[in-house]
Amino acid sequence: MISRDEFRPYTLWSRGRLLGETSLDFIYREEGYRCGWLHPNELGDRLMPFATGVAPAMRTEFCIGPDATAHADVLAAIDQEEALALELHGSDGRMIETESIAIIDTHYLLSLNDPERDRELEKVELTPEQEAEVEEMVQEFHAACELLPDDPDEEEIEWPRYQIQVNLVNWEDVP
Repeated sequence: MISRDEFRPYTLWSRGRLLGETSLDFIYREEGYRCGWLHPNELGDRLMPFATGVAPAMRTEFCIGPDATAHADVLAAIDQEEALALELHGSDGRMIETESIAIIDTHYLLSLNDPERDRELEKVELTPEQEAEVEEMVQEFHAACELLPDDPDEEEIEWPRYQIQVNLVNWEDVP
């Protein structure tokens, strides 16, 4: 639920209905992409499965291979997501033009576990410059989340359920 004490300058709408709020405050990404936690209201909570169903459906189709039913599930998920006609609005209420809006279910992401893929990724060798860049991004992430863990026995973090990623038409609309 949205906390009234938290300032969120951007809102997510579907067909004239407020679904939730976001600060779009994840690490800045170039080329008009902005991301952040999405804090849905009660209606948003009920509609989020329709906004987040494409990735799981596509993953299922990828994992099982060509299958007419799985492909139909992907198409249905796309139709459900598009039917929401999601819009991003600024704190002044005006609509901000976007190329796309994606809602990601954090719980779904955290449920993915592919040890074989992880082993393959471990084989990738990075240049020292790439390693430094990755390390810098990790440190920025930890600083942004205030999560610099010192204690391995620290309590597990309760992540917000949803993330939002928008691709802006006019990059200056979200500073």
